[in-house]
Amino acid sequence: MYSTVKNVQILISLLKQHGIKYFVNSPGSRNTPLVHSIENDPNFKCYSIVDERSAAFFALGLSEALDEPVCITCTAATATCNYAPAIKEAYERNIQLIALTADRERYELYQMKEQLINQVDMYEGFVKYAIDVPEVKSLNDEVYSNRIINEALLELNHNGKGPIQINYSVLNWGDFSAKVIPNQRIIKRLDETNIDYNNIKEELKNKKKIIFYVGMDISENNQLSILLNEIEKEYNCVVLCDNYSNINGEKFINASVLGECVTKTEIEKMLPDLMITIGTVFYSPIRSFFSNSEYNFEHWQIAIDGKINDGFKRLTKVFECSSITFLKNINDNSTTNSHEYYDIWKKRMNKLKYEELGFTNFSVIRDFCKSVPENSIVHASVLNAIRISNYFGFKNNVKCFANVGADGIDGALSTYIGEANSTDKLSFLLVGDLSFLYDLNSIKYIDKNNMRILIINNYAGAEFYKNFGLKMIPTLDKHVAARHHTKIKDTIISENIKYIKAENQEELDKGLKEFAKTSDKPIIFEVFTDANKDATILKRFWNKNKEEGIKGDVKKILNKIFSPEQIRYLKKILKRK
Repeated sequence: MYSTVKNVQILISLLKQHGIKYFVNSPGSRNTPLVHSIENDPNFKCYSIVDERSAAFFALGLSEALDEPVCITCTAATATCNYAPAIKEAYERNIQLIALTADRERYELYQMKEQLINQVDMYEGFVKYAIDVPEVKSLNDEVYSNRIINEALLELNHNGKGPIQINYSVLNWGDFSAKVIPNQRIIKRLDETNIDYNNIKEELKNKKKIIFYVGMDISENNQLSILLNEIEKEYNCVVLCDNYSNINGEKFINASVLGECVTKTEIEKMLPDLMITIGTVFYSPIRSFFSNSEYNFEHWQIAIDGKINDGFKRLTKVFECSSITFLKNINDNSTTNSHEYYDIWKKRMNKLKYEELGFTNFSVIRDFCKSVPENSIVHASVLNAIRISNYFGFKNNVKCFANVGADGIDGALSTYIGEANSTDKLSFLLVGDLSFLYDLNSIKYIDKNNMRILIINNYAGAEFYKNFGLKMIPTLDKHVAARHHTKIKDTIISENIKYIKAENQEELDKGLKEFAKTSDKPIIFEVFTDANKDATILKRFWNKNKEEGIKGDVKKILNKIFSPEQIRYLKKILKRK
């Protein structure tokens, strides 16, 4: 029988699946749920040594002789300190020890509670990896515990062998009534030496719905685009990307806008059997739909550094190689894509309606995207700049950047200036007023004639109008949205910068023509919009497209069955109810 303590069950399941068999146990109360669970499990070979210092050195010798990981487990507090000498020795000699340190109530640390010390990262500099596993009270706790235990165990022999620490909280004893240990999701890391591409290709052929989800990638992308175009023809897949993925393909889908418009019912019809992620940051809000715990699909990650990125909570394989290497090796001309899965996504994209919604930041960014010449560079600041620019395409060979790794307001202008200084190509910055003013110290470096800065000035943080609005927070302007009265023109002290502005569509059209041409000076183009209207129109756009996605087909059917008069009558009846 096994312990009912959930994090202990997760730990045991993953130790088994990662092939770890040996335990050297030291007696104690806090680690009893783990020790009693594994001592009767035939999967494990157990030893018992009372003194933790001796136990750890015994395990060191056992691991060295077997060249296998060995667990050492003890109770909380100073017992854990006794592991330090052997763990340091293991670290210096690349020996795989797993220190399983049971812990107590963290919130009572330093509050006159006996047998309680800070055990988190206590072996810093002595181990390759250390984690702190919480008590599992929710699904998020379970997913988190699963991921970090997988991460820790994978580091035992990643880029060299060595010890790790798994600190885990046991806040209630539970009991030993569990007849089996629930099987946990194991994450496997595969590198160049153990990837069986023939087997991978067979797995891919058997999947009916595959998504290649491409995030930001600043490497040379032409080869990536070429390979993904070939892969798209071979497997039943969809390539999802955005402008900041910097890849191009006739059947690639920028689904960013669907993240705001698609419904749960719709996304369930669009789910893959397998998600393969490439690149670093995945900005598109469509990713949030794939994180729903109810959905069932597998996730593979291609990461040259081998790091674990379990953003969809379904990761099973990490391929530690370049995306180019992986795609080259799965290229298989023996299969042909039926495009049935692609057609599902394309049909939903085709329902999107981009109606004229007035002069707002939405229309300004739309027209800006259309005006950027080929072979240019674009940098977008956070929030609406990157969000709305992803709703529209750029011309060929426009390379896009944005600071969405940490996704902060600071540094967009400085980063852009650094990028523009690296090239003679026309380089554009799309930025909001607050983001520009935040980074104003760098304005003196706007000195190259290839620099083009479009500032949408609505005198406030537009994101706060979208998230809250004046109806929810009447004092929004005072502190939250940071309303101001600054015109960017008033901050420009250099005569070497050309300034133009627009307050309506006609002035915008004229300004964008000048903005996209060569010039003997850098150009700052300030466009004035209204923050409240910007937020209202953006949400109206989303709602309109939600309506099209959910109700569009129903409306068409009703229009075929009923006359306009009958439909109006039905609406009146429904309103009364």
